[in-house]
Amino acid sequence: MVAQNTCLQMCVIGRNAFIGAGNTFTDFNLVSDIIRARDANGDLRPSNRPVLGGCVGHNCRIGSGLIIYPARTIESDVVLFASPERRVIQRDVFFEESDHHKLRNHHNHRQLYPRHREVVEESW
Repeated sequence: MVAQNTCLQMCVIGRNAFIGAGNTFTDFNLVSDIIRARDANGDLRPSNRPVLGGCVGHNCRIGSGLIIYPARTIESDVVLFASPERRVIQRDVFFEESDHHKLRNHHNHRQLYPRHREVVEESW
């Protein structure tokens, strides 16, 4: 689900994800610098592309008013809130950095999509 006034330029969005209102996913690097992206091994390499969209994993919840730089990945099961210290996403965001870990009821947002070869304990 994508809320109003959100700009998704060349993005990939996973299943069961929510993107809040007024977010901007950029695809062009405004600073004349090479856009780097992760390769199949997870290493950052030059993308050799003038534009490259972002990626939001499965089961993510992205709050409102964020700006996400080109070629950034938000890993599955991540929750992001806009705050004074996190308004612009300049690097990839991993599950361990998810804002839901700071909440009292963080257990309500379970990790449904573990990384390859990672095991998550079943709740039932």
